[in-house]
Amino acid sequence: MHILYNTLTPCPSNIYNMAKIVIAGRSDCPYFARVELLGDRLAKNLKKFKLHKLMIQPDKWDEWLHTTCAERGWEFHSSPIIWRELVDRGGKGVLIGGANEFQEYVKAYYDVESEMTSYEMRMVAAENKKTKDELDEEEKYFKSLSNPVNVCITNAASPVCYHLLHSISTGKVLGPKVELVIHLLVNSEEDVEQVTGTAMETEDLALSLLRDVKVFTEAEEAFEDCQIIIFLDEIHREEDMTMRKWYIQYMTLFTFYGEIIDKKALRNCKVLVCGNGPINFNATILARSAQKIARQNVVAVASVVENQAKSVIGEKLNVNPAGVVNLLVWGNINAKRHLDVSKCQVHGYDGAITGPSWYSVNAIEMLHDNKWLSSEFPALVSARHLKVSRIMGRSTSLSTANSISTLLKLWFRGSPHGQIFSLAVYSEGWYGVPEGMFFSFPVTMDPKGYWHVVQDVFLTPETKLNIKSSIEDLQYELGIIREDNQPSKGKISIY
Repeated sequence: MHILYNTLTPCPSNIYNMAKIVIAGRSDCPYFARVELLGDRLAKNLKKFKLHKLMIQPDKWDEWLHTTCAERGWEFHSSPIIWRELVDRGGKGVLIGGANEFQEYVKAYYDVESEMTSYEMRMVAAENKKTKDELDEEEKYFKSLSNPVNVCITNAASPVCYHLLHSISTGKVLGPKVELVIHLLVNSEEDVEQVTGTAMETEDLALSLLRDVKVFTEAEEAFEDCQIIIFLDEIHREEDMTMRKWYIQYMTLFTFYGEIIDKKALRNCKVLVCGNGPINFNATILARSAQKIARQNVVAVASVVENQAKSVIGEKLNVNPAGVVNLLVWGNINAKRHLDVSKCQVHGYDGAITGPSWYSVNAIEMLHDNKWLSSEFPALVSARHLKVSRIMGRSTSLSTANSISTLLKLWFRGSPHGQIFSLAVYSEGWYGVPEGMFFSFPVTMDPKGYWHVVQDVFLTPETKLNIKSSIEDLQYELGIIREDNQPSKGKISIY
C-alpha cells in the first residue's frame, strides 16, 4: 500500500520542543488509521515531534473516552481524539480535536496533508483491529502464565457450588502450586446476599492457594480472563411448559453464554457443562456460539452418572465404589444413554482369589447375571438420584460437586494409567456418531490438559443399538428447537 504525503516543511523550533501529541482511537476506526499514519510520518522525520498512540478496542472505547474527557474537563464524543501535552509544564493537555482538526493543525504548521483514500483507510483500520486483537490475546496469555487461574462458577447459589468451592481451592485439583481467583456468578439480585456469605465463608478457610473470591451479577464481568468456567445452570420446567419451550430457553441461555465467552474468556478456557438438564444439548449450543474457544475445550460432565453406576455395582458386589473402574457411559448423559460394563474391573473384591491393590477382577464375571445387567442395573442407576434426593429431602449436591472436581483433576493432571472414564465431547465421527454432536465417549486424559477418545472399544450388538438410540435422541433434541419442529435425519452407521 502506497500513501503519499507532501514534503515536510519545518516549523519554528520552539513549537514542539517539549510537547507530545497523543492520538487515541478505536482499533477499527478508519479516521484513526489516517491520523496515526500521518503522526508516524511526522515523528519519523522530525526529531522533536513526540508521538504517543492509544488504540482502544471498540467495546471499551465509549467508557474510556468518557473517563478520559471527564478527567480533563473536555467534551468530545467520537474517534479519534487528539491532544497536545506540554511535558515540561504538567497540566491536563490541550485538546486539538478529531481527525479533521488534527489534519488542519498539521497543515498549518508543516504544510503536510494525508492523501489516503477511503479504501486505504478501511484496509489499515482492518489491519489495526487484527493486530490489536492479537496483541490483547498475547497479553492475556502471558498474564495467565504468572497470574492466578480465574475460575467462574455460574448459578453460584446452587448447593453444588457450595460444596465445590473447598475441593477446587486446596491444590488437590489443579495442582499444589496453582493459585486461583474464584468468580461466583449469581442468577439474580436476590441471590447476591447469600452468595456473598458463601464467598466470605470460603475466604475464612484461609487456604494458601485461594487468592480471592468475587461475586458477580453480570456474565460479561464474571467471565473476564477466565481459564475455567463451570456451568451449573438448570431451568425448572413447569407442568404447563412444552418440551420445545424448555429447550428454547436453554438454547437462548447458552447462546448468550457462548457469545460472552468469545468476548471475555481466555482462548484456552476450559468449559464444563454440568447439572440435571439436557447437558449434551447445552454443550452443543455453547460450542456453536463460542467459536473462538477450541471445541476440545468444551465438555459435558458424565462422571455424575458414572459414579452413580459405580455405587450400584459396589452395592451389588459389596465393594467400595472407588474400586469399580472402567465403567463407561455412552450417549446422552441425562436422557437415553448406555451403561457399558464390558471393560469394567473391580478392585478389592472379597472372593476366592485376592491380591494386592492393583489386582482386579472382571465385573461381569463377578456379577454373573446378564438379566440384572441389562434391565435392573440401568433402572437402578436412573432411580439413584431421585432415591437419594427423596431420602435427604433435597437434591443431591455433594456427589455432583465431587464429580466435577474429579473431572477437573483428571483434565489438568491426567488420568491413572490403564483407567478409562466417560466424558461428553465434540464428536469427530468416532463409533459412527455424527460429527459435531456432543456425545459421551470413553476417554483417557494426559497431564498436558488434553482428553483422548478410546477408539478400540469392542461394541456388542446391544451397545451398538443403544448408541444408535442415543444419537436419535440427541438429534430429536436438536431438531425440536427448529421452527418446523422436525429433527434432522441421516443414516446412522455404528461400528
